Amino acid sequence: MQIQIFMGIAGDGNTSKLQEIQNRLEGIGESQPVIQAGAYGVDGLLQILEVRAAGGQREILVDACSPQQILSVIEWQSCTEEDPKYADLIIHLDRQD
Repeated sequence: MQIQIFMGIAGDGNTSKLQEIQNRLEGIGESQPVIQAGAYGVDGLLQILEVRAAGGQREILVDACSPQQILSVIEWQSCTEEDPKYADLIIHLDRQD
C-alpha cells in the first residue's frame, strides 16, 4: 500500500491535484467518487477505505483529511503491510487546513 499526502495552505491547488488524479483514472475507466473525509470520523474513514479496497478499487482519493485521520490511515497501513490484498493499493490524502 502506498499513501500520498497533499498538504499546504488553502487555495494552493491540493484539490486540483486530486482532480488531476481523478481525471487520469476516468481516462482509464477506473474513477470513483472522491471520499469527503469530513463526513466520517476516524473509524468511519478506515471502514470506507476497507470497503473500497475490498470492492476492487486500487486508487482511492480522500479530500479534507484531519491530522488524526491521516495518522489512522498510516497506522492502518502498518497493520496491513503483510496482507497481499492491499499490496497494490494507493491512497491519496488531501489534508485539510
